[in-house]
Amino acid sequence: MRYSGKGFSGAIMTLLAAGFLASGCSGTEEVEMLDYSGGTNVGMPNPFTSYNTLEEAEQVVGFSAGRSFVPPANWNKPPLVQVLDSYPDRKKMLQVIYVDDAQRNLYLRYSRQFTTREMNGDYNSYPVEKDIDINGQDVHVRGDRKGYYTAEFFCRGVSVTVLSDLPLGEKDLATVCTAK
Repeated sequence: MRYSGKGFSGAIMTLLAAGFLASGCSGTEEVEMLDYSGGTNVGMPNPFTSYNTLEEAEQVVGFSAGRSFVPPANWNKPPLVQVLDSYPDRKKMLQVIYVDDAQRNLYLRYSRQFTTREMNGDYNSYPVEKDIDINGQDVHVRGDRKGYYTAEFFCRGVSVTVLSDLPLGEKDLATVCTAK
């Protein structure tokens, strides 16, 4: 007769199985743990490369940018300069990051290959979203009554995106792209 799992014999089989499983779990055996602290990196590689100077980074991307920008007084430290080299399409983006004393960031992103929307990365909703004229250029800004937190425009053949943790005014944005 085949075991059907019903009736008295099914209950006995269930008890035997439970006892067998419990006996295997009651011991204190050492288990070998995997160590990921060294060796092969698991995960995505960092696509950004840092540079000591803006000039070094400009040589990598093949254009000059960011030299005319005058950061607000609260961002008085030298910026972090990075280049994103995307794989596999080899698109490049220059990123200049200013950090204030309260660890708030101001990003300037420049690229000839990425669009301003691709570089933005700010998916917040803002009550103000409009196009304004700065230095004769159409600039798409988003923010609130205090100022603008994102700005996107095209300057001397380069897509430019500005992202800020603090609101910026039109005077601040006007220094991002000025005639050389």
